Amino acid sequence: AGIQLENSVATLSAYRTLRPAFILQALRMAVSPLARLVSLLLALAVCLPLTCTAVLSVGSETCSTGVGQDACRQDDLTGGPGSALGLLQQKSSMHHSSVDAGEAVAPAAGGRARRDLVLMHIPYNFGHTTEKIAAFGSGPVAMAKYLALEAALESSHDTEARWQLVNESSSTGSEFWGHLDPDLFQPSEVTGCPLYFTPAKYWPTDIAQSYFQDKTIFGMLRDPYERLVAMFRGNMKGYGGSYPEFFKTCDVNGAVRKMMTDYLAGDKYAADCTFIPQAEYFDEPFGIDLAVDNRRFPDSLNEVFAEHGYDFHIAENDILHVLGCPEVWAGDLSCDTKALVKQVYARDFELLCKNFGYCDQDENCCIEGVPMMCPSNLEEKRKTATYCSGTSSG
Repeated sequence: AGIQLENSVATLSAYRTLRPAFILQALRMAVSPLARLVSLLLALAVCLPLTCTAVLSVGSETCSTGVGQDACRQDDLTGGPGSALGLLQQKSSMHHSSVDAGEAVAPAAGGRARRDLVLMHIPYNFGHTTEKIAAFGSGPVAMAKYLALEAALESSHDTEARWQLVNESSSTGSEFWGHLDPDLFQPSEVTGCPLYFTPAKYWPTDIAQSYFQDKTIFGMLRDPYERLVAMFRGNMKGYGGSYPEFFKTCDVNGAVRKMMTDYLAGDKYAADCTFIPQAEYFDEPFGIDLAVDNRRFPDSLNEVFAEHGYDFHIAENDILHVLGCPEVWAGDLSCDTKALVKQVYARDFELLCKNFGYCDQDENCCIEGVPMMCPSNLEEKRKTATYCSGTSSG
């Protein structure tokens, strides 16, 4: 039950659209009353590190009063008839992160600087998992802390208040990357999406310089077919899209074809910029310097962390991942649909070839190191998978 609970909460928490209502929805998905109780206790447990008062009111439409009442908005907290969840932050002294932006770092073995990384969060590339590990570490308590901070940041509408939340939740070695950085909540004038999901070439220069500094910008690079399949399986309206007409029958091919036709029709920045080609996050200025192989996640990122002097380690149960339609995969896409994917994501395929040697644009893959990211009968699925023109990026 604990693993199922963590996965159900993780699935819903791993997106910008997370509000307290989404956490409540995750609690309702827990497989048993015991699992729901455990999740509530974990959420309450994070309040001491956050120096907060938490009110989790299941079955109440009222929003509690007290310190932080301005951030306790009914429209953000309502999770459907008869449900609400509020996080009320108390005033406390702000303190700086244990790893200051300008703090000198000791060189690691081989002369490489230690703790010199900063994340560029490409949507649907395990960025939320990376942010959680960097801020709170591994394990179920870290998961609860992440959920609580995520909800509090989304519920707040003030940058200074958000920074207070982050500073209060900081501990030795914490890094607050991506959408745990309050300065990145403002919408882009180009995309309309929050900066944390927008390619950095579109950020205001002062914010980009403050966030990236002179660090190594890293980001995950994912196979376009497999990434679109994950978006379909996530089935989150506003983040990767929700396609109920296809989801109810697990028609991944129909859904991905619609994603691509909508994009080509001009809906480039839809669903929180999840359909932007990954290559745009590598473009200068402030493009990704270090590509991490998403196909080998989490091993690939754990190796990068170790090489750069971090003690972060992503374990299997730390990973936020999709759950729906678990038996579909890239091999279920037709050649016509794959042709549309190649058209939209041509530069992504080129980057995969350049960085990792994955030069066969028709290869069907899945992430075997992450639970439920491959069909249970993978070998049988390989026998019936589509394989098209044999296009190569090399």
